[in-house]
Amino acid sequence: MELIILIALILLNGVFAMSEMALVSSRKFKLESLKKKGSPAAKTALKLMDNPTRFLSTVQIGITLIGVLLGIFSGESITKDLKNLLLKVDVLAPYANQIAVSGSVIIITYFSIVVGELFPKRLGMTFPESIAVMLARPMDLLSKIASPFVWLLSISNDFLSKIFRIDDKNDNTISEEEIVSMVKESAQGGEILNIEQDIVERVFELGDRKASALYTPKSDMIIFDTQDSWDDIRYKIQDGKHSAYPVCENNNVDNILGIVILKDLFLASNTPDFKVSNYIKEPLYFNEAAKAYQVLNQFKKTKIHYGIVIDEYGSVKGIITLNDLIDELVGDTMHDEEKNPEIKKIDNDTWIVDAGMDIYDFLDYFNKEEEEEHINNQYNTVAGYIINNTNNLPQVDDEFEIKDLKYTILEKNGQRISKIKIEK
Repeated sequence: MELIILIALILLNGVFAMSEMALVSSRKFKLESLKKKGSPAAKTALKLMDNPTRFLSTVQIGITLIGVLLGIFSGESITKDLKNLLLKVDVLAPYANQIAVSGSVIIITYFSIVVGELFPKRLGMTFPESIAVMLARPMDLLSKIASPFVWLLSISNDFLSKIFRIDDKNDNTISEEEIVSMVKESAQGGEILNIEQDIVERVFELGDRKASALYTPKSDMIIFDTQDSWDDIRYKIQDGKHSAYPVCENNNVDNILGIVILKDLFLASNTPDFKVSNYIKEPLYFNEAAKAYQVLNQFKKTKIHYGIVIDEYGSVKGIITLNDLIDELVGDTMHDEEKNPEIKKIDNDTWIVDAGMDIYDFLDYFNKEEEEEHINNQYNTVAGYIINNTNNLPQVDDEFEIKDLKYTILEKNGQRISKIKIEK
């Protein structure tokens, strides 16, 4: 009979240990989801989670009480039975009492630890929400039954917390890093698609980017002049068609009058009195330090999907469009087969890289994410990264090493670095 009581007490201890670990390990948003689906047990689990002192006090009372009962029922009876068995062995008979006491302690301790603690806690960690929901109501009922003791333990715990100035208010908000980590785990487990993981990560990356990292720089802009004819325009756009183009006067690129939509020009191309100036639209203007989400909000608010990026002195730095933001979120939307990739892998140790490549994408590709914290918006491209680390303007065929990678300047467009070779 006492053996049955011992087994029951160890199993009950396991239930308390499992419920404690399950509730502590449960993710609140999953319990919230179950609650919205109509689970009253999930609602109870959330109530216990919001008042951890009450719940943990109940668990501790249960475990302590079980420990006392184990001491009462596990001593004399099991020791006596084990001693009687040992007395039948002549060699062990003189030491029967000592061996019986030690043996009973070891056996009970072993099963108490494995069956009453370790395995239940492993279950609680593996299936936290399921077990928390299953045991929430019994634990809530026990906390009500033991409420006087729970109250005493709670105020004692609060008193000690105040003495040692411990703030036990848990911040249940989920950080950006935690969301990205959860999405990554879900993708690895097959719960979400890899492309969905990629988009979520890009959303957070976009929030940290500035307009200066996304715009098309002035040196790469195709700019129309107010005096351009339709033939001039067709010639300028033959290497690549964009949806919008800036317009200047007298070829002064720092005097941008506005933006023209290519579709409008196509529709008006056959008119005899065609003038670019007739189709100029007022653009938005953004400082190069503006955050990407601020640019996006302005696009949404004004319904204007293009803007001119300027510096603190009012000089034009480039043009930014809604497509630039979309490309940042979902990847480059251009599918031109003739478009060269920004990174061309030659072999396992050699790459040819477009120096205008975004520095964050470059560092991610080469697993140099730790370098990102040193950028501080000083540069946005691989070329800027090179100049910042070498403290000069390299020339073609110059070679140097940065963070275990060997760089060779292959091409320059004027003073601008355009193509580099990277070797491990």
